[in-house]
Amino acid sequence: MAELIITIDGPAASGKSTMARSLAERLAATFLDTGAMYRAITLAAVRDGIELSDEGQLVRVADQHRFDFEAAPGKMLVRIDGQDATEAIRDTDLTARVRHAASSPRVREKLVAMQRAFAAEHPKIVTEGRDQGTVVFPEARVKIYLTADAAERARRRVEELRARGQDADLEQMRQAIDARDRSDESRAVGPLKPASDAMLIDTTGLSIEEAVELIHRHVKQRLSDHKWRPPVRTEEKMAGPGSDLRNGRPATAGAAGVAQQARDAGRTAHKDATSVAAPQTLHTLMAAWYWLARFVCQMFCTLVFRYRMCGRENIPETGSVIFACNHQSYLDPVFCGVAVNRHLTYVARDTLFHNWFFGPLIASVNAIPIGRDKADIAAMRMIIDRLRGGAGVCLYPEGTRTHDGRIIPVKPGFGLLCRRSKATVVPVLIDGAFEVWPRHRKFFSPGAITVCFGKSLQPEQIRTMTNQLLADHLSHTLRQMQHETRIKQGKKPYDYEE
Repeated sequence: MAELIITIDGPAASGKSTMARSLAERLAATFLDTGAMYRAITLAAVRDGIELSDEGQLVRVADQHRFDFEAAPGKMLVRIDGQDATEAIRDTDLTARVRHAASSPRVREKLVAMQRAFAAEHPKIVTEGRDQGTVVFPEARVKIYLTADAAERARRRVEELRARGQDADLEQMRQAIDARDRSDESRAVGPLKPASDAMLIDTTGLSIEEAVELIHRHVKQRLSDHKWRPPVRTEEKMAGPGSDLRNGRPATAGAAGVAQQARDAGRTAHKDATSVAAPQTLHTLMAAWYWLARFVCQMFCTLVFRYRMCGRENIPETGSVIFACNHQSYLDPVFCGVAVNRHLTYVARDTLFHNWFFGPLIASVNAIPIGRDKADIAAMRMIIDRLRGGAGVCLYPEGTRTHDGRIIPVKPGFGLLCRRSKATVVPVLIDGAFEVWPRHRKFFSPGAITVCFGKSLQPEQIRTMTNQLLADHLSHTLRQMQHETRIKQGKKPYDYEE
């Protein structure tokens, strides 16, 4: 079993999934998305065409198919019989059908075993669900129970669906959430309820960042409390006061016992202190790795390309900032990153993280996976969390690489991200990357690369602009920067029909 398990339980739309992801990121822990497991069983059953209310058939589905669950930055990768189903299990129609698997005692028994097996493979786990602290991991070191009033949870869910382009009625959603709560609370196996030792947090009126910060402080306090002991296991209770099964020896007594207890307490305190220090140590190592990787990329750009920069005076030294770049090649993050003398977060298409080598590599330098085919709410929230924490984020608001070197119109949804994060936006023009590595070629070639930073847009300016106006402004700015840059280099500028 994992050395550290943190459970976050709560009703639908209480924010537990988003907060569990953010907390896992802060603690350098693995996120266990139990909902993905129930969705996977349901998807396989739907594909097999079985009656979901038939528990026997659901159990056969769980037995006859192979389900693989793999941790990835900010999400869980799901495969059914070797085929990727990570996106398919998030289908809206499937969500309404998951309740059958969730309420089946025999299916839950199988998935609880899967969840415990998953936890056994990772040193630190942050897991979310409805019975994680009461049934699956009753000995978890830290337990959180989130809630919020039904109206607030309904509003969140409707907002999430509308962001995906799906219509939703607020009152109908509230009624559905009320019905889901009653079902979760009354089911015979793993009913929704807080563990007796869980910290209760009402997220009504709290932002994601405020709630995560509150949870993070509680976790740190819990881990630093050397008086904390795990709950007594069943076999320990049966053993009685004359033995200590945890240490495999008889219970001590008298002066010798006091001395032994003191030594045990010292070891426990040291272990707890180590647990607290571990995330900070890992953070330091990751920061050192980032700067080393950036140095290697600088050498690469210097030796392979005729690399030059301009407009670096427009880069804010501190505070949250979005570097809005045009997208010409796979090397664009490298070309932008080496020009910015501060720690950056990058955003990359989620499919890139599936590669056994490239996925861990880009994850190690602060890349966040994002789905390109639909609105990825979880990824957007992670980006906003980073920005509100004062980070710099490199984004490509065109959404994809150019086919011909021209700048594609910026997507209007970029404005919503800017407003919610309250970040400064710096337009970044990359020129020459299309010539050295266009999307139709497998390999890059040497050539001239220019990276220019334009004048920043402040949050106060962005608030006065509609999404479309901001998108048009940024598209025009990048195209103008591209035109001027190519003229200065003696290149033919691109034609745009404005």
